[in-house]
Amino acid sequence: MKKAIAVILTMVLLLSCCLATAEEAGELKYDQLTVGVTTAFSGNFMSDALGSNISDQDIRKMIHSYHLVSWDGENGLYRLNGQVITNAITTTERNTYVFALARDLHYNDGTPITAKDYAFSFLLQTSKALQEAGGMREDGSRVLGWKAYDDGQAATVSGFRVIGDYQIAITIAEEYTPYFYDMKTLDIFPLPVHVLAPGYEVKDDGDGIYLSGALTADLLQRTILDPSTGYASHPSVTSGPYMITNYDGKTVWLSLNPEYKGDQNGSKPYIENIVVRYTPSRDLLAGLIVGDLNLTVRSSQTEQVTTGMALARSDNFAMKTYSRNGLAFISFCGEKGPTADVNVRRAIAMCLDKETLASDYMGNMATPVNGYYGIGQWMIQITRGNIPESWIEEAPEGTDWSELNLNGLAEYPLDPAGAAALLDEAGWNLNAEGGAYTEGLRYKMENGQLVPLQLHLVYPNDNLAGPMLEELFAPYLREAGMEIEFTMLSMPALLKKFYSQDVRDCDMIMVGTNFQDVFDPSVYYDENGTDRLNGITDPKLAELAEDLRRTEPGDGAGYVRKWIAYLEYRSQVLPEIPLYSNAYMDFHLAALRDYTPSVFSSWSEALQYAYLSDYMPEEEAEEETGLEEGEEMFE
Repeated sequence: MKKAIAVILTMVLLLSCCLATAEEAGELKYDQLTVGVTTAFSGNFMSDALGSNISDQDIRKMIHSYHLVSWDGENGLYRLNGQVITNAITTTERNTYVFALARDLHYNDGTPITAKDYAFSFLLQTSKALQEAGGMREDGSRVLGWKAYDDGQAATVSGFRVIGDYQIAITIAEEYTPYFYDMKTLDIFPLPVHVLAPGYEVKDDGDGIYLSGALTADLLQRTILDPSTGYASHPSVTSGPYMITNYDGKTVWLSLNPEYKGDQNGSKPYIENIVVRYTPSRDLLAGLIVGDLNLTVRSSQTEQVTTGMALARSDNFAMKTYSRNGLAFISFCGEKGPTADVNVRRAIAMCLDKETLASDYMGNMATPVNGYYGIGQWMIQITRGNIPESWIEEAPEGTDWSELNLNGLAEYPLDPAGAAALLDEAGWNLNAEGGAYTEGLRYKMENGQLVPLQLHLVYPNDNLAGPMLEELFAPYLREAGMEIEFTMLSMPALLKKFYSQDVRDCDMIMVGTNFQDVFDPSVYYDENGTDRLNGITDPKLAELAEDLRRTEPGDGAGYVRKWIAYLEYRSQVLPEIPLYSNAYMDFHLAALRDYTPSVFSSWSEALQYAYLSDYMPEEEAEEETGLEEGEEMFE
C-alpha cells in the first residue's frame, strides 16, 4: 500500500508539467478517438457463443447491429426494434411472434440483410459444430423444436420459420412459458451465411428452418476460428455502426460503416474513427496524460482514481462514474479434486481476507459482496428500498417490502480456525504418515492413497489484485493446513480454462464478470444440474435458476424474491468466493461531449452518441465531477 501511495503522489506531482505538454504530445484528431482498455482482447468479436471477454463484448456492440429486439435499461425489459421490424403480430398466448423486416438493411459490403441471415445466425450459434470447433455455442432451447432438431430427431427447427425474404416467425418453447425475459428469445442479430458458410443456404419448406448441408467443425475452424483470417478475430462483413479495419491482437481499429442505417430514431455515430487499445492498468492514466489515449474506461484502482480525479479538476479532462453490473470472484473448479467438496470450498473462503483485498486494491471504489451479484444490477436498487410506485400500487395492502433484502446470504468471515474444523469434518484430518493431523499440511485417504491438500489458483497477468493473494490468502490457508500455488495466465488462456475449452489443471480461477442485461443463470446448467462454468452439480440450484427464469413477465417483485432465494442458496453451495463489486470511473479529454456511460450498458454504446468538440455546452460546464454519486452507491 505504501508503494501505491508513493506512485500516486509522484503522478500527481507530475500532472502540473504534463498537463502543459499533453496537448502538444497528443494533439486530438477530431475524426478519431483512442480508447484504453485494461482487459486484453481474446479476439472473439463474433458473439458470446465463442466466450465472454468484456473487451471483446465492447467491440461486438460496435460492429453488430439490427437485433430484432433492443434492451430498455431504464425499465428493465426488451422492446421490439423499430429500426428492424416494420410490422409485428403476436398470438393471444404471446408465444409466437410474426415479423415483417425492413427492406433497407445492409451489411457493410452492401449485401442486403434478409430473413435468412437471422435464421442462419440462430442455426450457427446454437450448432454442435461450433462447439466441436472450440466455441461455446448458445442454448437454442427457448425456440420450439430446437431440442428435437439438435438431437437429430427432427430435420427442421419447427418453431423458427422463414416465411419470405423479409418475414420470419418465432415460437417460444412451452418450457419457456412463462419466461420473465420472454423477448430475450428474440435477441437475434444477422450473420452473413455467404462469409461464414459459403455454399450453404437456409431453407424452409413449410416445416421450419434448416441448412442445405450439415455444418462441420472443419469448416468453422477455417471460416471463423482461423487466427489470421477467421471471422471471430477479423470480421469483414458486419452490420453495426462501426466496422473493424484492422486488429493486431492488442489494438482494434474501427471506422464508420457507410451502410449503417442508424438506430430506430435514425441516429448515427459522429466520431469517424475509433481506436481501442489494450493498455496495462499501470500505464492507463499516463497514456491519457501524454495524449496517447483520449478515453480510459473502467478505472477503479486507488492510484488510477486518485490520479484521474486530479486530472478532472483541470479544464482539459473530465470523468464519469457509474456502478458495475458485475463482480470480481474466485471461481471453484468443482468437478474434481478437493474443491468438489462444499465444506472444503467453505473452508477456503474462510481463509481469504477479502475486506483488505477490496480496500487496498480499490479504496472507496469497491465494496465486498457476499453473493453472485453486482451493485449496478437493477435488482440491487429494490433491496435498498427503492420500490417502484407501480409495484406498490398493484401489491396487496400490507405487503412487507422490507423482506426484499440480501441479509440471508451466507457469509464467510476470515476464520482459519473455523476453516480447520470444516476440513476435519471433510476428512482432511491426517498427516503425511497417515496419523492424526496436528499441524502442517493436511492429508486425506483416497482409494488407499494419502492425498495432500494442495491447491492451485490461476489469475490474469494484468490483474494487480492477483499478487496480493500471497499476503491475504496463502498465510491463512497454511494456518488451516492447506498449501496453494499461484499461476499468472494471459486473459485469453485463463478464459479458456474458465469455459473448459482447455484442460482445467487448477482448483480455482480468479476472474470477474459483468452480467448481461438479462440475468438468467439457468442457461449454464445441463439436465443433471451441472454448471458448465464451475463443474458443480446441484439440482436444487439449477431448479432455483429455472424457477427464476419462469417468473411471469411483468412480475418484477416476484422475480426479485426468486433472485434472492437463488443467491441465498448459491451462497451456501458456494460455487465461487465473491470478492467485491465496484464503481467504475471513465476519464477522458474534455472535448469528448455527450458521453454518458451510465445510461448505456457499455462505454462502446455510449460512444455511438458522443462527439468531439471544443465547445462546452453550458449545462455540461456546470456538471459536478466529484465522487458523490459513487460514494452513495455504498451507503
